[in-house]
Amino acid sequence: MAWGSLGALVLVLSAAFTSTVTANSEGDALYALRRSLNDPDNVLQSWDPNLVNPCTWFHITCDQDNRVTRL
Repeated sequence: MAWGSLGALVLVLSAAFTSTVTANSEGDALYALRRSLNDPDNVLQSWDPNLVNPCTWFHITCDQDNRVTRL
């Protein structure tokens, strides 16, 4: 993972942990992160911005309030 991508990941995680954001804004942020990454094996193909809840995406863990807690 490139340093710029790591910085973007930190920003996404900071937003997820320090503020109360809706699933849509978390999904938008995660999808923006996905677009910035090189994913030749399409591991993140389930990260679909048309799905309202990113908690249904592979490699995403959420809490009981449907807030992203881990990638």
